[in-house]
Amino acid sequence: MTSFLETLASERLARTASDKGLPAWVKTLRDHAWQTAIAAGLPTTRHESWKFTSLRPLSALTAKLPESAPWEFLDDEAMNLLRESLDTAGLNLVFVDGVFAHDLSGAGPEADDSLHDAVLIEDLAAALRGPASNTLQGLVAAMDAAKSKLPVPLAHVAPQEQTIASLGDSMISEGVMIQIPAGKNLKSAIRMIHVSTGRATSGFSRHILSLGAGSTARLTECYLKNVPSDAQLSQFVTTDVHLSENSRLRHDRLLGRTGEFHFGATNVVVPAGATYHSLALNLSARIGRHNITAMITGEGADVILDGLTTSRADQVLDTQSAIDHRVPHTTSRQLYKSLLKETSRSVFSGKIFVRKNAQKTAAFQQSKSLLLSNDAEVDAKPQLEIEADDVRCSHGATVAQLNPDEMFYLQSRGIPHAKAEAMLCEAFAAEIWQTAQDPWLEARARTELARFFA
Repeated sequence: MTSFLETLASERLARTASDKGLPAWVKTLRDHAWQTAIAAGLPTTRHESWKFTSLRPLSALTAKLPESAPWEFLDDEAMNLLRESLDTAGLNLVFVDGVFAHDLSGAGPEADDSLHDAVLIEDLAAALRGPASNTLQGLVAAMDAAKSKLPVPLAHVAPQEQTIASLGDSMISEGVMIQIPAGKNLKSAIRMIHVSTGRATSGFSRHILSLGAGSTARLTECYLKNVPSDAQLSQFVTTDVHLSENSRLRHDRLLGRTGEFHFGATNVVVPAGATYHSLALNLSARIGRHNITAMITGEGADVILDGLTTSRADQVLDTQSAIDHRVPHTTSRQLYKSLLKETSRSVFSGKIFVRKNAQKTAAFQQSKSLLLSNDAEVDAKPQLEIEADDVRCSHGATVAQLNPDEMFYLQSRGIPHAKAEAMLCEAFAAEIWQTAQDPWLEARARTELARFFA
């Protein structure tokens, strides 16, 4: 049987003509990453960070990269889904099979007039070949340098555990670069909307966001699917976030109505006085994995990571988070919740590192899961590694079923069992999605949860 990597190699070779105009540093990055990925191969459950997530279904997938203009193949259902997802008061960036769709993107009719002066958006494919290439090279190098200083448990792992990340680097071409100048306060949100045509089986995107000192912004990534549930699709998305001193970013991520393999990575550098608040709603995927790494490099920085996972049938949804406190007087908080049905699995591996010099750190991590089936499985692994001695840190994990007394109370009032179960689960999950303070995102979460109980 032809493997995923073998067919991807053929697709990559067939696209070499499209590499024309790429600067030498991009070609070097892509070639080195590809050779690294091919030499290592896909990880297996024998590798520690993939112990609970098997990629055997992906290895049998036939890779097919997107058409040159995939948005031309969107059907009516896809267009309706896209229209429902557009932000009338924000800036919409649309991606079809991972490719930036200029014609479908733009500011909504109610967006603030100053939006175009406050943010610079460039198609990554064009930016790599244009004057912005040097800026991109600097941002990519800065992120690589920050990641190279991660603690040993993250920086020194088996080569196979880095294969998915290497594949993303080897295909770097599609995506956007977003730059927000210093002192800008974006009143309108930026919403990235990813949809699929079903024609391509593999999409690769790289998004790079840079905030100037004292700037404020909100970014929402949406991954939606309109093709048949048995479609064999794979998405690989990397989002690099470069904050500056005293900047603030609210970053939400919605993985919903999707049945494919989804692999996302978010890398964030958080300097002095900066705030990064993330909400990840992992609501559907056959195999979905999100790696989020926050590197705190300046005093007074604050990181908040919230997440909600709902899985059913044989889905596997995996979250790997890491927060690296490198300096004193910083704070972080993580709260992840999971709802599981049938034979599904949820994986949460959260790591907090407090370096020797990072005194006065306050870091808290909590994982809470509800099992709605005796066959569902949760694998939670909260971890603390502390080298400083003047800190406030805690971590924990709970796994439980619905309270029978609460179920009895609701049913004794005439509420059917299924409805009572849904009400209690919505109350359990609401603590997470309400932190978004975004009516559209909250409505989406409620819709997906209703579908979860349908």
